[in-house]
Amino acid sequence: MNTSLRMLMCCLLLLPLFSAGQDSASIYTAQLLQPPADSVRTKAIGRLAALRIPATFPLLMAINDKKLYLLDQKAVTVDSKPTGEGTYRLYSLYPDNTLLTNSSGQPLLLPLSALKTVDIPRGDRLQLAGIAPLLNLFSNDAQKRILAYSQLKNTGDSATLSILQAALAKETNADALRTGKDVLYAARLYKATSTANANAYIDSIGDNWSDNAPVLLRNYAKAGFLNQETAHYAAAKAVSLEKRYDSLQRIQNFFSGLSLGSILILIALGLSIVYGLAGIINMAHGEFMMIGAYTTYCTQVFFTHTLGIPQTDIFFLCALPLSFIVAGAMGWILERLVIRHLYAKPLESLLATWGVSLILIQTARLLFGDLTAVKTPQLLSGGWQVSPHLTLPYNRIFIIVLTLFMVLFTYLMLFRTRLGLQIRAVTQNRQMSACLGIETRRVASITFFIGSGLAGLAGCAITLIGNVVPDMGQTYIVDSFLVVVTGGVGKLAGTIFSGLGIGFFTKISESFFQAVYGKVFILVFIMLFMQYKPKGLFPDKGRIAED
Repeated sequence: MNTSLRMLMCCLLLLPLFSAGQDSASIYTAQLLQPPADSVRTKAIGRLAALRIPATFPLLMAINDKKLYLLDQKAVTVDSKPTGEGTYRLYSLYPDNTLLTNSSGQPLLLPLSALKTVDIPRGDRLQLAGIAPLLNLFSNDAQKRILAYSQLKNTGDSATLSILQAALAKETNADALRTGKDVLYAARLYKATSTANANAYIDSIGDNWSDNAPVLLRNYAKAGFLNQETAHYAAAKAVSLEKRYDSLQRIQNFFSGLSLGSILILIALGLSIVYGLAGIINMAHGEFMMIGAYTTYCTQVFFTHTLGIPQTDIFFLCALPLSFIVAGAMGWILERLVIRHLYAKPLESLLATWGVSLILIQTARLLFGDLTAVKTPQLLSGGWQVSPHLTLPYNRIFIIVLTLFMVLFTYLMLFRTRLGLQIRAVTQNRQMSACLGIETRRVASITFFIGSGLAGLAGCAITLIGNVVPDMGQTYIVDSFLVVVTGGVGKLAGTIFSGLGIGFFTKISESFFQAVYGKVFILVFIMLFMQYKPKGLFPDKGRIAED
């Protein structure tokens, strides 16, 4: 047996002795000088498992998970996942389970090769199977702790509840703390012997408001514990929690509708400008969104494989302008090669752009396959927890902010620049604009570049909430056209109002119907709306209206 393992086994033997209060220097010295045998190690682990001392649980869990290491003769363990450089954060195991830091106060990061692995035989580790849920209460992984709390939900053992209370005193994760408190309050509620105590624990469960709180309170009310007064109070509290939950769900649906509407606005902005300027129904507009999404994917691959930077958010920051430029360039090429020759032929332009969309879809399928995904940047992972049951994802907040920025950019471009003045002039009357010296073809090319670029930017944003597939543009192109026609062709304000409206109505309808029926409901509503407002919310007063 090597020296490091001997030192660890000595520590294992000393832990129960120290906990039992046997402070004897002679015993410590004897144990340190005489290395223990395997049988002594087995007995030490068994004694620690039987004693159930919370301070020893991190050490026992490291043994159980085969993540026990030595660093300078000190027992340590590591995180479940490495950092981007292949290093791990280290935690001391006894007497405190604390994160180790370097001289500058930053977490100490080391590779596994710098640590001494301590191998504990399987037979010794099996002694810990009976207390595995208790050990996981002190895990460094929050998800493991949440699972461990859930496994103790039916416990009534006083010793186990004491350990649970000790774990909650050190808990730092909000979700895990909520789950653990739910278990503790429920166990105490079922043991309550007075109405005042029972009602106090019912209030505590309500204030904690975990996912299982309404069910737990209803079960307590049905069981009729203690008396009818507490049963009615528990049932009333469960109803109150469910009403609050429904209110928060409406807020959640409102936010989801806002984010969906933002995506539709981002896609429809370019489509509205192009349709208003050229009168072309561009069926390939959705594929520019797909090009933006694949540009984001290629940027991720470039950073991961070519530059060798797997864990970075920089790739997404670079992908935002790249997706705009690449999709815009493809739109410019399409306008120069195809659409320019079909301005006076709406049916032919529709068929031509539909054919282009099929070509782009098949090309993407041949190059990238049927399914790829972009990893969400770490900065946009998770969400802002407004309340226990209302979390606003950072990625959707980013999409909303990005849409606001691009709407502002589009407004300033259209109404505060010479180019915007020319675009609006060509949109209202192409022939008169040409007579006044405006190069209408150049304006059309630039407009297609900007409109297609906006769709590409939308594709980059969509990678935050979904996979990248070759026909992803087909999912949004119909809704984008609905936004354009209901808002008014070429109208920025109409695009914004219509996009938000369709987004909200979609999410609201999905709350009452299935997704397919919700879509049918939206189409029927728009058909009826167009009967009364055939030119949309903001009718066009330019060339298209005159035609």
